Amino acid sequence: MDAVRWSREEFGGAQLGDARRLERLLAVAAQVAESPAGTVSAVFPVAAQRQGAYRLLSNEQVDAKLVAGASHAACVVRCTGEDFVFVPEDGSSLNITDTTHMRGTGPIGARKMGARGFQVMNAIAVRKDGVPLGICGQAWWSREEKADRRSSKSKRTEEKETKHWGEVMAEVRERFSGTGTTPWFQLDRGGDAWPVLIAAQNAGQWVPVRSSSDRRIVDRSTSKRTYLREAMAAMAVLGSYDLPVTGGHGRAPRLANMEVRTRPVVLLMTDERTSQGHECLVWCVWTVEVGTVPAGEKPLDWLLLTTRPVRNLADAKLTIFGYSLRWRVEEFHKAWKSGACDVEDLQLHSEAAIRTWATLLAAAAMRLLRMTY
Repeated sequence: MDAVRWSREEFGGAQLGDARRLERLLAVAAQVAESPAGTVSAVFPVAAQRQGAYRLLSNEQVDAKLVAGASHAACVVRCTGEDFVFVPEDGSSLNITDTTHMRGTGPIGARKMGARGFQVMNAIAVRKDGVPLGICGQAWWSREEKADRRSSKSKRTEEKETKHWGEVMAEVRERFSGTGTTPWFQLDRGGDAWPVLIAAQNAGQWVPVRSSSDRRIVDRSTSKRTYLREAMAAMAVLGSYDLPVTGGHGRAPRLANMEVRTRPVVLLMTDERTSQGHECLVWCVWTVEVGTVPAGEKPLDWLLLTTRPVRNLADAKLTIFGYSLRWRVEEFHKAWKSGACDVEDLQLHSEAAIRTWATLLAAAAMRLLRMTY
């Protein structure tokens, strides 16, 4: 993929208010794509080009949100003609050196370690054949300097980092509105929270999320408490399939025999701050390995909750396949942070410049991932 043509496709829609600023942005983006690296000096060894990049990054009219918005819009255009795309979403942190605390960063990781940086929630679009098409949603934030010692139970949703899952999902829905393409979000256990699932249900949004706990379900046929795994274990096996498992740390290579069960359930989800209960209708897809587990290893076990109806084995297998593509966002984070782009090596001094440069590197990382697949 030609870097110059790619830069125009990716950022040509940026509304920077001046044609010269846009042309400089496109030239800088093309060079980033051609030779990505964490520092400006590594990307631009020629002094004149390097100074041009620094001028762009220091220009207050070049808003990182506008640059990112153009990239996200270009991703949606690439999805044209698809009835749906998988949208893996996940958060990560950027570890940025900031000894003076003047770069807009906040604490990351365990506070006692003293690391600083930014939190970022990313959503990417992935075609049905597994090819990633681009970044379609993103949120940045810095954590407060002092930890909030209140318990999670006492905080409103808007006071928790959980809110960023829903904010990015809403942004992506808006971008795809009216395009004829439905974004099908893929969330890991971090997205298994009542505000996320209730918002998806209310918006008619497709969202499978991997269950983080054995949730209580509403079963009016009995007076006793009923829980998700107990209810699923009582279901007949809908079907089975073989899953090739590659070897890895603590994992033996094998052909895993997976059984699938599914049923609709009504989750009883409680806002612990107010003790208010919320009922949420989802379809549960449980795929678990049987009979092929080597001694000492845990069987493969995914318990997925989805707002998209699951009426047969084909629907269940498509749900499972979609969730398997959630790892594309992990691959993106690796390419952005520690692969070819090394965004955490940046040496810029202002938050605005950091975010603009990181946005260009994020797009370059996604370009590499697209070419890989």
